[in-house]
Amino acid sequence: MKKRKSTGKFLSRLLCLVTAMGMLVPMALADELGKVPGSSDTNTYEKADIKVEISVVKHVQQTGTETPPAETFEFEVEDTARDEKHPLSYYGIGVEELKLSTTGAGDVEKTFSFKVSWTKDYADYHWDAVPKSGTNTVAWYSKTFLLREKNDGKPGWNYSNKEYALTFWYDIVDDTMQLNIHDPGNDTYYTKAEFTNTYNGTRYELPFTKTVELGGSADPGQENFELEIFNVGVRSMEEHAKELYTAAVTTNGAGDYDGKLVISGPADLVEALVCEGFYVREKNAGTANWTYDDAVWHIRPKRTDTEGSYIVDVDAPLVNNLPTDTQPETDANDRLVIHTTKREESDNGVDYVDYGTPANKMTFTNTYTRSSGGGGGSSSASITVNKTDALGKPLAGASFVLKDSRGREAYQATSNASGIVRFTKVGSGTYTLLEKAAPEDYVTSDETYELTVSGSRVTMNGKSYSPVTFVNRKAAELNRRDHIAFLVGYAEGTFGPERNMTRAEVTTMFARLLTEQIEADKTYSSTFNDVAKNCWAANYIGYMQQFGIVTGYEDGSFRPNAPVTRAEFAAIASRFEKLTQGSKSFTDVPDTHWAVKYINFAATRGWVTGYADGTFKPEHSITRAEVAAVTCRLLERSADQTYIRSHIGELRTFADVTESHWAYWYTMEAANGHDYTKSGGSENWSRTYR
Repeated sequence: MKKRKSTGKFLSRLLCLVTAMGMLVPMALADELGKVPGSSDTNTYEKADIKVEISVVKHVQQTGTETPPAETFEFEVEDTARDEKHPLSYYGIGVEELKLSTTGAGDVEKTFSFKVSWTKDYADYHWDAVPKSGTNTVAWYSKTFLLREKNDGKPGWNYSNKEYALTFWYDIVDDTMQLNIHDPGNDTYYTKAEFTNTYNGTRYELPFTKTVELGGSADPGQENFELEIFNVGVRSMEEHAKELYTAAVTTNGAGDYDGKLVISGPADLVEALVCEGFYVREKNAGTANWTYDDAVWHIRPKRTDTEGSYIVDVDAPLVNNLPTDTQPETDANDRLVIHTTKREESDNGVDYVDYGTPANKMTFTNTYTRSSGGGGGSSSASITVNKTDALGKPLAGASFVLKDSRGREAYQATSNASGIVRFTKVGSGTYTLLEKAAPEDYVTSDETYELTVSGSRVTMNGKSYSPVTFVNRKAAELNRRDHIAFLVGYAEGTFGPERNMTRAEVTTMFARLLTEQIEADKTYSSTFNDVAKNCWAANYIGYMQQFGIVTGYEDGSFRPNAPVTRAEFAAIASRFEKLTQGSKSFTDVPDTHWAVKYINFAATRGWVTGYADGTFKPEHSITRAEVAAVTCRLLERSADQTYIRSHIGELRTFADVTESHWAYWYTMEAANGHDYTKSGGSENWSRTYR
């Protein structure tokens, strides 16, 4: 006997289709919507809605000396079919993002909801019919999937290899749906799915003292100082080092202040960082009236044998001041030695050579040279930055830095609840302002600004600085896995390859192609002054604006019915990726063009091409054939020519795009949803659907 859960009304096949692909009102695009197999021509169904839930428990255990960090774990659900595997949406099942976040060691439980769109015709086509015992009468419909944890390969973590079977059961008699958790291949049932992860982390603490001396008569007040690691012995760890250590101390007037250089994280990375040693120096923030210490300290393991093997040396000066019972239990790097160095210059550059005996701690001395009553006003500057999301709302938690002329992070600041970022006590010099990290679920801005500070005056491009605004858009991911149809032509059997697409149509197309699908019963408002609430594409435009994928014009409009230009389409396509400097350029796209970075990036990635005369024609309207081609390249999709030729009668074809047309294979890929496998970058189709 199967366990049952609560009843509910089911979604129709139409709602299932809307969830998977979105729905357009205009006739021109309504014909582009495929139909669920078995659906009627009227697209009217008995609508019902049912939700079933499972509980997932994550057990986080600590195996090293470092507490497990906050982490997010993901899960995946896979079709158990041996020959034709399909995503959940194929069976009319939708699910929220399968993620679970933990903090430290312990147990975390979360409930995940599955929304099942149900009709009998749809079930007959997709689900397995289970007859009543001894009869030919269908008693249940069922479908089984495998639930497992995704192995993201995060350093320090051991992932669970546990798999659970998830079986959906629909009882025809009782009109109920249930979801069972059990072992694959048997009837051992569970109330919840449980996964165990262990974290192996290591921690080192190296002491230092910051001494503040007065070189003038004024008290320096509160000041922050940081240390930095450089010249890491294992070169591959140079970049990782930034993520593995913290070293800061706050002073308040003259005196001595104790701090710690803390190295912590995944054991394998931490041990790789310390195994060949590294150097430590004070980060020179360039703050006015401060003289910084140029001392450099060498941190390395204690070597005691002739072969250079690392062994525990209990007589070594203190070097890791953790309690004895929490010392790292390794035979390689139990002890680190702090060495003073002296600077030596040679033909090969600057080197730091150990001298003297090891020290018990690092020391740094800073002198404050400003005197009281000296007049002249402030000798440092304040810099303000604004931070918003794509809808213009203030965004907290974004991290910013000012890099000095040497490329070092001289100042850091974080946006507050009002979206304001403030750098204070910025010394004279030239700086690059950039965003270092965006808040969770947002994409870091790639904007940079060059600022010049002279005393209390700040300029940008030779003019007085006014606060700039950095915009973070939500992370948007294109669904490159499921090859659904995204451009399927018109009712009369044509594709319209030379027709243009409007900004609203393109926005809707990309909304359907996102991994995170729009919720059919939710309203997404935009800030554009020409997108009415009853506009057929209003929800799609509002949804895509939050990701920053589509933007408007300076007058606050979106112009939904305007044709999309080649420049605009290149910009939209590029916003799905982390933007980098493109290597290609065009004669009619100068550096001053608003879309130059998007066009050059898209061209470098091979998504868009120019013309034989070296132009791009950025203001020309893009055609539907061009949209099909660019989107296929963006999604890394390619038509299986052999399959298409041998199954042409089963496929959606167009009278105005024959095989001789340059975009024929792109339109076939765009217009026919299909299952596939990849082989050497090429697709092998196995089944098509509309």
